[in-house]
Amino acid sequence: MYFSFDYTIPNFLCDNHDTLTMWGCARLLQQAADNHTKMFGIGFQQLIENHKAWVLCRTYYDVRRLPADYEVVNIRTWSRGTDGLYAWRDFEMKDQAGNVIVASATSWVILDTEARRVCRLGDIVKGFEHHPDLATDREKLGRIRLPKDVEPSLIVENQQVKLSMLDHTQHVNNAEYIKWIFDNLPEGTTTNAPFRLDVEYLQETQPNEKVNISRLMHNGTHYFRIDNNRTTSVIATLEK
Repeated sequence: MYFSFDYTIPNFLCDNHDTLTMWGCARLLQQAADNHTKMFGIGFQQLIENHKAWVLCRTYYDVRRLPADYEVVNIRTWSRGTDGLYAWRDFEMKDQAGNVIVASATSWVILDTEARRVCRLGDIVKGFEHHPDLATDREKLGRIRLPKDVEPSLIVENQQVKLSMLDHTQHVNNAEYIKWIFDNLPEGTTTNAPFRLDVEYLQETQPNEKVNISRLMHNGTHYFRIDNNRTTSVIATLEK
Protein backbone atom coordinates (compact mmCIF):
# COMPACT_ATOMS: atom_id res chain seq x y z
CA MET A 1 0.00 0.00 0.00
CA TYR A 2 1.28 3.41 -0.98
CA PHE A 3 0.42 6.44 1.11
CA SER A 4 0.38 9.91 -0.47
CA PHE A 5 -0.94 13.37 0.23
CA ASP A 6 -0.66 16.89 -1.18
CA TYR A 7 0.94 19.51 1.02
CA THR A 8 1.41 23.27 0.73
CA ILE A 9 4.89 24.22 1.94
CA PRO A 10 4.53 26.67 4.87
CA ASN A 11 6.95 29.56 5.17
CA PHE A 12 7.88 28.59 8.76
CA LEU A 13 9.74 25.57 7.33
CA CYS A 14 11.60 27.72 4.81
CA ASP A 15 14.94 29.50 4.88
CA ASN A 16 15.96 33.08 4.13
CA HIS A 17 15.55 32.37 0.41
CA ASP A 18 11.93 31.19 0.86
CA THR A 19 12.94 27.61 0.12
CA LEU A 20 12.11 24.53 2.19
CA THR A 21 14.96 23.75 4.57
CA MET A 22 16.47 20.29 4.62
CA TRP A 23 15.50 19.80 8.25
CA GLY A 24 11.96 20.85 7.31
CA CYS A 25 11.98 18.28 4.53
CA ALA A 26 13.09 15.61 7.01
CA ARG A 27 10.22 16.55 9.32
CA LEU A 28 7.69 16.26 6.50
CA LEU A 29 8.89 12.81 5.46
CA GLN A 30 8.84 11.70 9.09
CA GLN A 31 5.22 12.87 9.30
CA ALA A 32 4.38 10.93 6.15
CA ALA A 33 5.80 7.76 7.70
CA ASP A 34 3.73 8.32 10.82
CA ASN A 35 0.54 8.95 8.85
CA HIS A 36 1.08 5.71 6.95
CA THR A 37 1.96 3.46 9.89
CA LYS A 38 -0.85 4.71 12.12
CA MET A 39 -3.35 3.37 9.56
CA PHE A 40 -2.18 -0.07 10.74
CA GLY A 41 -2.13 0.76 14.45
CA ILE A 42 1.64 1.13 14.66
CA GLY A 43 2.14 4.87 14.33
CA PHE A 44 4.52 6.75 16.61
CA GLN A 45 1.91 7.65 19.22
CA GLN A 46 0.28 4.22 19.12
CA LEU A 47 3.59 2.48 19.75
CA ILE A 48 4.54 4.83 22.57
CA GLU A 49 1.44 3.73 24.45
CA ASN A 50 2.94 0.23 24.40
CA HIS A 51 6.41 1.44 25.38
CA LYS A 52 7.80 1.10 21.88
CA ALA A 53 8.93 3.58 19.26
CA TRP A 54 10.11 3.77 15.67
CA VAL A 55 13.76 4.83 15.52
CA LEU A 56 15.46 5.97 12.32
CA CYS A 57 18.80 4.24 11.66
CA ARG A 58 19.79 5.37 8.18
CA THR A 59 18.50 7.89 5.73
CA TYR A 60 19.65 8.83 2.26
CA TYR A 61 18.29 11.86 0.41
CA ASP A 62 18.65 12.51 -3.30
CA VAL A 63 17.61 16.16 -3.48
CA ARG A 64 17.14 17.52 -6.97
CA ARG A 65 15.23 20.63 -5.93
CA LEU A 66 13.73 21.91 -2.69
CA PRO A 67 10.29 23.51 -3.10
CA ALA A 68 9.46 27.14 -2.43
CA ASP A 69 7.12 28.42 0.25
CA TYR A 70 3.43 27.98 -0.63
CA GLU A 71 4.34 25.53 -3.39
CA VAL A 72 2.07 22.48 -3.47
CA VAL A 73 3.89 19.15 -3.52
CA ASN A 74 2.82 15.52 -3.37
CA ILE A 75 4.56 13.32 -0.81
CA ARG A 76 4.39 9.56 -1.31
CA THR A 77 5.81 6.79 0.87
CA TRP A 78 5.77 3.01 0.97
CA SER A 79 7.29 0.08 2.82
CA ARG A 80 9.91 -1.93 0.92
CA GLY A 81 9.71 -4.76 3.46
CA THR A 82 11.81 -5.94 6.37
CA ASP A 83 15.24 -7.50 6.74
CA GLY A 84 15.89 -8.96 10.17
CA LEU A 85 15.44 -6.15 12.68
CA TYR A 86 15.21 -3.47 9.99
CA ALA A 87 12.20 -2.04 8.18
CA TRP A 88 12.87 -0.34 4.83
CA ARG A 89 10.86 2.68 3.69
CA ASP A 90 11.16 4.94 0.64
CA PHE A 91 9.77 8.40 -0.10
CA GLU A 92 9.16 10.64 -3.09
CA MET A 93 8.27 14.31 -3.18
CA LYS A 94 6.86 15.51 -6.52
CA ASP A 95 6.02 18.94 -7.84
CA GLN A 96 2.74 19.74 -9.57
CA ALA A 97 4.20 18.77 -12.95
CA GLY A 98 4.86 15.27 -11.61
CA ASN A 99 8.64 15.67 -11.38
CA VAL A 100 10.38 13.91 -8.47
CA ILE A 101 12.24 16.68 -6.67
CA VAL A 102 13.25 14.76 -3.51
CA ALA A 103 13.74 11.00 -3.16
CA SER A 104 14.71 9.18 0.00
CA ALA A 105 15.53 5.68 1.24
CA THR A 106 15.44 4.91 4.97
CA SER A 107 15.84 2.07 7.44
CA TRP A 108 14.11 1.87 10.83
CA VAL A 109 13.96 -0.32 13.92
CA ILE A 110 11.40 -0.53 16.70
CA LEU A 111 12.84 0.25 20.13
CA ASP A 112 11.51 -0.96 23.47
CA THR A 113 11.59 2.36 25.32
CA GLU A 114 11.68 0.75 28.78
CA ALA A 115 14.33 -1.90 28.13
CA ARG A 116 16.13 0.40 25.62
CA ARG A 117 16.69 -2.47 23.20
CA VAL A 118 15.62 -3.19 19.65
CA CYS A 119 12.51 -5.36 19.20
CA ARG A 120 11.99 -8.13 16.69
CA LEU A 121 9.53 -6.88 14.09
CA GLY A 122 7.52 -10.11 13.88
CA ASP A 123 3.80 -9.50 14.20
CA ILE A 124 4.31 -5.77 14.88
CA VAL A 125 4.37 -4.97 11.17
CA LYS A 126 2.05 -7.77 10.12
CA GLY A 127 -0.52 -6.56 7.60
CA PHE A 128 1.71 -4.10 5.78
CA GLU A 129 1.72 -4.37 2.03
CA HIS A 130 5.28 -4.05 0.77
CA HIS A 131 6.45 -2.73 -2.59
CA PRO A 132 9.89 -3.38 -4.11
CA ASP A 133 9.97 -0.01 -5.93
CA LEU A 134 13.13 2.02 -5.37
CA ALA A 135 12.79 5.78 -4.96
CA THR A 136 16.59 6.21 -5.15
CA ASP A 137 19.57 4.30 -6.48
CA ARG A 138 20.03 2.66 -3.06
CA GLU A 139 18.44 -0.72 -2.41
CA LYS A 140 20.37 -1.13 0.85
CA LEU A 141 22.07 1.43 3.05
CA GLY A 142 25.50 0.32 4.21
CA ARG A 143 27.70 1.84 6.87
CA ILE A 144 29.18 5.29 6.29
CA ARG A 145 32.96 5.22 6.51
CA LEU A 146 35.10 8.26 7.21
CA PRO A 147 38.13 8.62 4.92
CA LYS A 148 40.91 6.33 6.15
CA ASP A 149 43.51 7.96 8.41
CA VAL A 150 41.70 11.31 8.24
CA GLU A 151 39.77 12.81 11.16
CA PRO A 152 37.22 15.63 10.76
CA SER A 153 38.35 18.94 12.24
CA LEU A 154 36.30 20.30 15.14
CA ILE A 155 34.16 23.26 14.18
CA VAL A 156 31.52 23.52 16.92
CA GLU A 157 32.09 22.73 20.57
CA ASN A 158 29.51 22.00 23.24
CA GLN A 159 26.24 22.52 21.39
CA GLN A 160 23.78 22.23 24.27
CA VAL A 161 20.79 19.95 23.74
CA LYS A 162 17.56 21.87 24.37
CA LEU A 163 14.13 20.48 25.21
CA SER A 164 12.79 21.68 21.86
CA MET A 165 15.22 19.33 20.10
CA LEU A 166 13.72 16.19 21.65
CA ASP A 167 10.95 13.94 20.40
CA HIS A 168 8.65 11.53 22.23
CA THR A 169 11.46 8.97 22.69
CA GLN A 170 13.21 11.62 24.82
CA HIS A 171 16.21 11.87 22.55
CA VAL A 172 17.24 14.35 19.84
CA ASN A 173 14.98 14.15 16.80
CA ASN A 174 16.62 13.03 13.57
CA ALA A 175 15.86 16.35 11.85
CA GLU A 176 17.86 18.30 14.45
CA TYR A 177 21.09 16.61 13.37
CA ILE A 178 20.37 17.66 9.80
CA LYS A 179 19.83 21.22 11.00
CA TRP A 180 23.19 21.13 12.80
CA ILE A 181 24.89 19.83 9.63
CA PHE A 182 23.50 22.55 7.39
CA ASP A 183 24.11 25.26 10.01
CA ASN A 184 27.78 24.29 10.07
CA LEU A 185 28.72 24.08 6.43
CA PRO A 186 31.81 26.10 5.46
CA GLU A 187 31.21 29.81 5.03
CA GLY A 188 30.16 30.58 1.47
CA THR A 189 28.93 27.04 0.77
CA THR A 190 25.61 27.10 -1.07
CA THR A 191 22.82 24.90 0.23
CA ASN A 192 21.05 24.93 -3.13
CA ALA A 193 20.11 21.59 -4.67
CA PRO A 194 21.06 19.30 -6.25
CA PHE A 195 22.87 17.37 -3.53
CA ARG A 196 22.92 13.99 -1.83
CA LEU A 197 22.79 13.67 1.94
CA ASP A 198 23.56 10.38 3.68
CA VAL A 199 23.06 10.11 7.46
CA GLU A 200 23.78 7.20 9.80
CA TYR A 201 22.27 7.41 13.29
CA LEU A 202 24.47 5.41 15.66
CA GLN A 203 23.43 6.32 19.20
CA GLU A 204 20.77 8.51 20.76
CA THR A 205 21.59 11.90 22.24
CA GLN A 206 19.74 12.63 25.47
CA PRO A 207 18.44 15.73 27.28
CA ASN A 208 21.07 18.06 28.78
CA GLU A 209 23.93 16.47 26.87
CA LYS A 210 26.34 18.49 24.80
CA VAL A 211 27.51 17.65 21.31
CA ASN A 212 30.61 18.38 19.27
CA ILE A 213 30.13 18.74 15.52
CA SER A 214 33.17 17.92 13.38
CA ARG A 215 33.54 18.49 9.65
CA LEU A 216 35.95 17.44 6.94
CA MET A 217 36.09 18.20 3.21
CA HIS A 218 37.60 15.28 1.28
CA ASN A 219 37.52 14.72 -2.49
CA GLY A 220 34.55 17.05 -2.93
CA THR A 221 32.45 15.50 -0.15
CA HIS A 222 31.63 17.03 3.25
CA TYR A 223 31.98 14.51 6.07
CA PHE A 224 30.38 15.19 9.44
CA ARG A 225 30.72 13.47 12.80
CA ILE A 226 28.51 14.45 15.73
CA ASP A 227 29.66 13.26 19.17
CA ASN A 228 27.63 13.51 22.35
CA ASN A 229 28.91 13.21 25.94
CA ARG A 230 29.28 9.43 25.62
CA THR A 231 29.95 8.39 22.05
CA THR A 232 29.60 9.19 18.34
CA SER A 233 25.92 9.77 17.64
CA VAL A 234 25.83 10.54 13.91
CA ILE A 235 28.05 10.25 10.85
CA ALA A 236 26.95 11.96 7.65
CA THR A 237 28.11 12.90 4.17
CA LEU A 238 26.93 15.72 1.93
CA GLU A 239 27.86 15.52 -1.73
CA LYS A 240 26.97 18.26 -4.19
